[in-house]
Amino acid sequence: MNINYLLLGAVIAYIGIVVIVGAVSSKRHPAKDTKDMLIAGGQLGPLVLGGTMAATWVGGGTITGGSLAVGANYGWWPAILYMSLQSFAPLFLYVVAKKVHRRGSITVSNVFNDRYGSFARNFSAVVIVIAYVGTCAFQFKAFGNAIYVCTGLSVDIATIVGIIIIVTIAMMGGMRSVALTDCISALFIVFCMIIALIAVFNGNGGLAGVIERTAEGTTRFPFGNYGALGWMALTFGGTMNIIGDQNFIQRMASGKDNKALKHAIYIFVAIIFTVMFCSSTLGFALRTVYPDITSDLLFFTYASEAAPIIGCLMLGCGAALILTTGNSCLLSATTSGVMDIWCRFFDKDATENRKVWYIRVCLVLFAVIAFVMGRFFPDVLAVQNYVYALYSSAITPALFAALLWKKVTVQGATCSIVSGTVITLANEFSGQPFGVPSAIFAIPVSVLLLYFVSKATYKGPTERDKKFFEEQGETA
Repeated sequence: MNINYLLLGAVIAYIGIVVIVGAVSSKRHPAKDTKDMLIAGGQLGPLVLGGTMAATWVGGGTITGGSLAVGANYGWWPAILYMSLQSFAPLFLYVVAKKVHRRGSITVSNVFNDRYGSFARNFSAVVIVIAYVGTCAFQFKAFGNAIYVCTGLSVDIATIVGIIIIVTIAMMGGMRSVALTDCISALFIVFCMIIALIAVFNGNGGLAGVIERTAEGTTRFPFGNYGALGWMALTFGGTMNIIGDQNFIQRMASGKDNKALKHAIYIFVAIIFTVMFCSSTLGFALRTVYPDITSDLLFFTYASEAAPIIGCLMLGCGAALILTTGNSCLLSATTSGVMDIWCRFFDKDATENRKVWYIRVCLVLFAVIAFVMGRFFPDVLAVQNYVYALYSSAITPALFAALLWKKVTVQGATCSIVSGTVITLANEFSGQPFGVPSAIFAIPVSVLLLYFVSKATYKGPTERDKKFFEEQGETA
C-alpha cells in the first residue's frame, strides 16, 4: 500500500498542535507534586473539566467499536438505544459527584479503603489497573489500524508512534496538560463528526439512498440484527462502567468547586450525545458503502477515500478520539498502580518528587503491557466487552453502595468485587465456553451478592461507617 502523505501530514499536524499545547501548559503550570500531576491542583473550570471528561469517554472505541460497530453490524436502532443510555448515564454521576468531590478522593480504592478496609482497597486497585490497561490496549489497537488504513504506514509502527505520543503528553504535565489538550480535542471532535456525517449522507444519496441499500433486518426496532443478550451485555456493561469510572472520579476531584462540576457534567453530556449520535448513524450508513469491511476499519477506510479536506478532518478526528482517551486511561491506571499499590506496599515513605518519578516510569511500563495485551483480542469491540464487564461488575456496584447505601457491609462488598472479577476473567480467558457475554453473568451475580450478603451480615453501623459518613456531613 502506498503512503498517503496528505493524510499522514494531517495527523502529524494535529499531533504537533496537541504536543505544543501540552508543552506550553506544562511549562506554565509544572507538576510540582502528585496533586498537580493527578488532579491539576483541583483548579479546573467547567469548560475544560467537561471537555476532558467527554474526550475521555468518547475514545477510539467510539469509531472502531462501540456505537459505530453496533450501527454497522446490527442496525441503527440498537446503536441509537445503546448510545442514548451511554450518553445520559453521566447524569447519574452528579448523584455521587458532590460526595466524591467533598471527600477529595482521587482513586476508587481510596473510597473503598475508607468504607470497606484494606482488602477491598488492594483488590480493587489491581482490578482497576487491569481494566484501564485493557482500555489503553484497544486505544492503541485503534490508532494502529487507523493510520495503516489511511496512510499505508505499518500497523506496528503506527501503534508504537501513538503510544509514544500518548505517554509523552501524560508525562509532560499530568492532568493539567491532559485536560487542556482533551478539551480542545473534544470541541474539534464534535465539529469533525458532524461534517463527516453530512459528507457520508450527501455522497450516498441522502437518507433515502442509504435506507435503500441497508441489509435486511438492520432497520428493525429495537435490536435490529443484534441478539438481545449481546446488546444488553454491551449496553449495561458500558453504562455501569461510565457511572463508576475512576477517570471521572479523578476529574471530579480536579474541578474548582461543586458549581463548576455541575456545569461540567452538562457540557460532558452534550458533547458525548452529539458525538455518539453521529458515530451510530455513520456506522449504519457506512455499512451500505462497504458491506465487506470489518466495522473497526469503516470510518478510516471512508476517510482514506473521501475528498481531501473531509479525509483530513476525519483522520484528525480519529486521532483526537484515540489519543485523548488513551492518555487519560493510562494516567488513571498509573494513578492506581503508584498510589494504591506501589506506595502502599513498597515505598510507604516516598517523597512527592519520588512519587512523580514513579508515575512517569509507570506510564511507560503500563503502555508496553497494553501494547502486548492488545494482540490477545481479535478486535476492538472484543476488548471493550471485556473491560466493560470487568469494571462494571467488580467496581461500580460496590462504589455506588459505598457512597449511597448505609447498610452495605464489608462482607457484601468483598463478595461483589471478587465475584465480578473472577467470573469475568474466567469467562473471557476460557473463550466464553457457554457463548454468553461476561457482563450477563458477572453484573447480576455481583449485585445480588452485594445485596443479600450485606443484608445477612449487617448489624448496625460500625465505627468505620460512622467516620465515613461524618466526613461527608451525614449520619450513618
